[in-house]
Amino acid sequence: MSFLSSTNKRSIKVNTTILFILFLLSGIGILSLLSTTILPSGTFGDLDIVYKQLLFIILGLVTYIIFSYIDLSYLKHWQILLAIYLLTLLLLIFTLLFAPTINFVKRWLVIGGIQIQPSEIAKVTVTIFTAVILSKKDTINEWLLFVISFLLTLPLAILIYLEPHASMALLTLATWFFVAFLGLSNPVRNTILLIILSSLTGAFLLSSITSNHNWYFLAIPGVILSIFAFYSSKSWKNLAVIVFAIGILLGFISSTVWENVLKDYQKDRIVAFFNPEGTESDIGFNVNQSRIAVGSGKIFGKGFGNGTQSKRNFLPEHQTDFIFASFAEEFGLVGSLFLMAIYGYIVLFCFFTAINIAEDPMLSLISLGVGVKVLLEVFINIGTNTGAIPATGIPLPLMSAGGSITLMTFLCLALVGNISSNVSKLGRVEQRNLVNIYEE
Repeated sequence: MSFLSSTNKRSIKVNTTILFILFLLSGIGILSLLSTTILPSGTFGDLDIVYKQLLFIILGLVTYIIFSYIDLSYLKHWQILLAIYLLTLLLLIFTLLFAPTINFVKRWLVIGGIQIQPSEIAKVTVTIFTAVILSKKDTINEWLLFVISFLLTLPLAILIYLEPHASMALLTLATWFFVAFLGLSNPVRNTILLIILSSLTGAFLLSSITSNHNWYFLAIPGVILSIFAFYSSKSWKNLAVIVFAIGILLGFISSTVWENVLKDYQKDRIVAFFNPEGTESDIGFNVNQSRIAVGSGKIFGKGFGNGTQSKRNFLPEHQTDFIFASFAEEFGLVGSLFLMAIYGYIVLFCFFTAINIAEDPMLSLISLGVGVKVLLEVFINIGTNTGAIPATGIPLPLMSAGGSITLMTFLCLALVGNISSNVSKLGRVEQRNLVNIYEE
């Protein structure tokens, strides 16, 4: 049996539209990185980071082509899924045991002089196995599958947290949650339960962070919706009680984690989000400098190579975590909107591919999962750069310098391109739209 799709099953075609978008975004990323190497004197400085990023883009292209030919139906076999999971788990364990300490953290395995970040691989692994597991809800209880997928995700998230990389661990859990949540049936019930859980947990957590007990009023909608869910439907009663109890429990746990588990620098990032101007830590300084860079770009930007914040090293991590601020300073609001439009196209492409192939739950959830993954990464990175959310170390796909996220982005979108080719194979008996899929 071959993992490559047989030509007698379907004609293999590389999705050139999404490939063009990938090249366009990669080109903008290279242009931004090249700009950050320009010295105040106007000459180019060290170009090693640009050359490395070009190399990873070429490897990403090879990865895209290979995974465009892979027969994704093999993912339904538990042996394949187990092999992917165990490989990811071992990579994360090896990272904790053998990875060199860089900037006081152990996040990268160095193989042949190339740094590999297993946590980026873990996000893709979580997306795939959660989609495959939840696709079996027609034969196995969906809540059992939900719990199983969480129990498989938890060890990966814990290993990532221990590197330490709390923001990546939370992003991994968030990716799992959204894929699993979208895989469940009865979306109206699930949305109500999610609001209950979020309001109760958020009330306790925000009260601990701010030391302001007024945040407990946030729990009122959760209590009201819990009563509504309990009395509105017999089938919802047990779930309403369970989710209410879990919300209270998670609230106490989150408060305990804030007080006794989170390190000072992690607390500083969150506190700096609420009051960056009044924060004396480097985190508050970073957020302020990023906002200054974004704002100084105005409508059309300062032009290629003319950004002052990055050139004079006022903007930290301007080639990785704060690459968007570097780009916004030089290309302004117009350039930033164009960049976000490209990301928006990628996310919508993933979502509409999922809608059009809803006949195959596994492929549909994988496509949704990739779209959610990209959306979260973009939202968190740009939110950090603009001071809209607490500072994190999440890179911007194909813009930030980094081999692992570049390769994983090409791989993920190759999967979606591969899936989109199945749409024409299966055919569409009727016109589908988002509302119909959601109601189902």
